[in-house]
Amino acid sequence: MQPKTLYFFYIFFFLPLNPALAFDTDYDGYIKTGSQYIFDSPSLHKDFDSDLQIHLGLDGNVLKKNKWALDYEIETDASYVDGPSEQSKLRPETDFGLHRAWLRLSNDSLQFRGGRQEILFGDGVIFQPLGLFDTRDVSGVIPQAHGVDSVRATWFSSDVSLLETWLVPAKKGTALISGIRADLLLGEIATGVVFQYHPKSDLDDFSGYDQEMVQVGYHLKGEHEVGFWNESRLDVEIQPSSPLQFDTVLGVDYTFEIGKGLHVLTEYFFSTRQQEFSLSDLKGQRTYHQIGFLFDQPIDIDIKWQIFSLYDFRDRSFQIVPQVEYSITDDLFLYLHGKVGGNINGNKSNGRLYQRTNSFSGTESSIGLTLTNFF
Repeated sequence: MQPKTLYFFYIFFFLPLNPALAFDTDYDGYIKTGSQYIFDSPSLHKDFDSDLQIHLGLDGNVLKKNKWALDYEIETDASYVDGPSEQSKLRPETDFGLHRAWLRLSNDSLQFRGGRQEILFGDGVIFQPLGLFDTRDVSGVIPQAHGVDSVRATWFSSDVSLLETWLVPAKKGTALISGIRADLLLGEIATGVVFQYHPKSDLDDFSGYDQEMVQVGYHLKGEHEVGFWNESRLDVEIQPSSPLQFDTVLGVDYTFEIGKGLHVLTEYFFSTRQQEFSLSDLKGQRTYHQIGFLFDQPIDIDIKWQIFSLYDFRDRSFQIVPQVEYSITDDLFLYLHGKVGGNINGNKSNGRLYQRTNSFSGTESSIGLTLTNFF
């Protein structure tokens, strides 16, 4: 028998019998289709924006031996879009995405993960200053973040602390984005600090991708009658070594004993992109003051409503995104959703949160239905 034949015979017949190996695969996903009517759609644009998305996830274990385990996760989707968001190039007509594809080696206190993965930490819900690699749309029917190609190592030093580091190819020569964070539970307060070196990169999905800078931040979260959290980040440009941007968010939430529980969450977001960190930004071009609200409440076991809203203090633009979720079966959900955008000044059509131009911006008012089947 040839050596190559012996090798494949071993792989397919003897390797699965090895007790250290634990090949298994689980899958999940969803099929989502929907359409929304766009009020006052720009000229030469369609009135309905429709999409179809198929999302598939695979995960499982490869091996387990001497307290070590090797597991994996893969998530991918394909989508088709028709309507003004495709006409205005906000979304491609057809798209295929690989959002997760990683291997993880771990034991009780260590984890090593490599591949396309989500790097997400911090406590902000609507605004996320520490979302260094975050691309989620939190107002969407199914919020989804894209992964980033990286390697990550995590040490759980105790039940209440961890230390983590990561490397992300900057896709510009051999440059690497490198970071480290530490989390610690102090009594009932969860705290953490973050440090990252960011060279110039070609990762244009993320803000500041073309600047060399150092990013430092912190977060904390606790609860005393109400939940509260604070998360901040400072970006310092390497040359000429001056502050570049400061972001911070303050948030609180509380569940009122109304009906089956009315959950109310609010966050205030401040961001400045000037060296002095001054509020004297007369044109409002470098300083952001925004507040966000999230209300949600189950009506019964099958129905839940929520309202997501944003308001900009500088230009007085706003967005209100209501949604009703109806569970037809355990796996099939119908969403009635809408969007109302505008400006309190009335005579202004453009702002950070609402824009009305000759091209579709995605901030226009709309109403629609989405059907999602999970499996």
